[in-house]
Amino acid sequence: MRNSWVQPSLSRDFKLLAAAVLFVLVLISGWVTYRTYNRQSERITNDLEKEAVRIENTISNEMGDASYMLASLGRQIVIDPNRDYTRLAQALKSFDNKSHIYSIFSWTDTDKKLVISSNKGVLKEPVDISDRDFIQQAAVDSWKMHIGRPIEGRVSGRWVIPVAMGITDYTGKFIGIIALSIDIGVLTDKIRSLVKRDGISFAVVSKDLVALTEVSDSKNFIGDNFPAKKLVDVDFDKNPSGLISKGSILWGTGIYAYYRVSENYPYIVMMGYDANYSDETVRALLWARLLMILAVAIFLMLFLWIVRVRVIKPVLDMTELVASITRGEKFVPLPKNGPVEIEALATQVHQVSLYIEENKRIENELRNKMFLLKKAKENAELNMNSKSEFLAYIVQEMRLPVNNIIGFAQVLKDQIYGAIDNRKYRQYSSDIFTIGNQLIGKIQDIIIHAKSELGYIDLQEKPLDITNTINAVLRQLSDKLETNKTTVKTKAHEPLPHLLADEFRLQQIITNLLLIIIESAPEGNSITIESKVIHEQKGRQFFVFTMENMKAEPVTQEKLALLAEKLFMQAAYNESGSFVTPAMEPIDLRLELAKVLIQLHGGALYSEPADGEIHSHIIFFPSSRIVIEEKSK
Repeated sequence: MRNSWVQPSLSRDFKLLAAAVLFVLVLISGWVTYRTYNRQSERITNDLEKEAVRIENTISNEMGDASYMLASLGRQIVIDPNRDYTRLAQALKSFDNKSHIYSIFSWTDTDKKLVISSNKGVLKEPVDISDRDFIQQAAVDSWKMHIGRPIEGRVSGRWVIPVAMGITDYTGKFIGIIALSIDIGVLTDKIRSLVKRDGISFAVVSKDLVALTEVSDSKNFIGDNFPAKKLVDVDFDKNPSGLISKGSILWGTGIYAYYRVSENYPYIVMMGYDANYSDETVRALLWARLLMILAVAIFLMLFLWIVRVRVIKPVLDMTELVASITRGEKFVPLPKNGPVEIEALATQVHQVSLYIEENKRIENELRNKMFLLKKAKENAELNMNSKSEFLAYIVQEMRLPVNNIIGFAQVLKDQIYGAIDNRKYRQYSSDIFTIGNQLIGKIQDIIIHAKSELGYIDLQEKPLDITNTINAVLRQLSDKLETNKTTVKTKAHEPLPHLLADEFRLQQIITNLLLIIIESAPEGNSITIESKVIHEQKGRQFFVFTMENMKAEPVTQEKLALLAEKLFMQAAYNESGSFVTPAMEPIDLRLELAKVLIQLHGGALYSEPADGEIHSHIIFFPSSRIVIEEKSK
């Protein structure tokens, strides 16, 4: 570390750091100025928005009261069946309060002519006002208040906002229009009393940009700050409020122009705020913050100089050391007399380098072992396929001589070329014929098993009637059943759907499993074959075959559901993706062949041994094998 104190140029580093701090100071100062201006602008915008909401609420309340008064008068008019004009004029005059914001109530007949007013009573000559928009809207849309353009009163000379409401009787027939005038001067005074902040101007205009009321020191507040060109470009439906322009707070010029569209009535509230009123506040905030930034910059310059010498340089050395380790180079210790923390970190890095070298060694060993295991697996698969192909070839070659033996035995048994006097010879020929047929069956099972391991078996699937399939198997085994004096009972839960399967393979499955039960049971036994569809706990369906003799324990619906969940949800998958049954000690080739064929159908087999023999089989087929045929109409 002594070399590090000599080599660096302190004056040079100090100048660079000073320049960097000065540059950062300028950036931060600009950012602080910008943020201060934006936050002040946000505060002003929020204040304008709050004032606009207050103005809108005031106007909305007045409009709501006006709507309520018009509706009340309308209901009184509907109640009066005669609708006498003199009585109606008195009712309108009773609502006309000169000191209130509402004045001059009027009644317009079905011809849209003004016939009654609260200040003149029944007019001798009705006034045609059918050309006014709000009168036309009120005639079409009854019992809703419609607002018209501001007009100047003929008698009072005061500007008012006319509103009207169409009236219908109980049958829905249009009977006239009741209207009133809202005094704009009184409304303006009421709004002015709410807006008390200096520098704020406001105006209320219709959506056609016709001024309703205005309070401002400027002679042309709306035209100067809310030019028609900007307002026309605004989509009031998508942007019901926002700023039209911003004032310059730093220089105290310009004005904040804010608009807000009423949600319920066709008018726009326009707010303005003079930037002169916030100029001094912003400047005072800026000077205080900029002085703080300057003090922080001086401190940072000194702090960075210390960090450069005591921290950055040792960290760079440590970084180079770590980079060399990542490149696979040996660990090189750092110079002595450095910071304690850096030396401790270097020690830990040394340990990490040793750990990395050990990991590399272990990875190389694992890579070699995985390569050997892969080769062993490939060799095992090759040997297995070779054995299966060899077995299939051998049994195929054995089938011809066995068939010849069966043929010769049948010639002797049937005494085709002459009678055989010796009874022993006749018995032996019959035994050779029977055993030969059994051997042919075994050879066929071995061929099917070998083909399944090689993937040579293709299923010819079609929807099967299970009852017919079982009956076909029982007809084939009739001699065997008669010899063993065994009876078979079949049960089928109706209505039973069809099963999508290979008919020949399904008969092989049932035949092999049924022969195992027949041979394990004494003579005179009874076997039950049941077919049904069950629902597992998670709502899935399974097609189930159960084969059991008299010694087997009865299988309940709950046990079948649990077995289905165990076999289809918890058992492992074999290579073809079919479910396999739990591990059992193989009994004979017929059972193994049945398991293979069931797996090819995507099913599972459960055989429950007892006393070294199997007394029951349960076959499960998934819901994808169930075919529900539509009933003929």
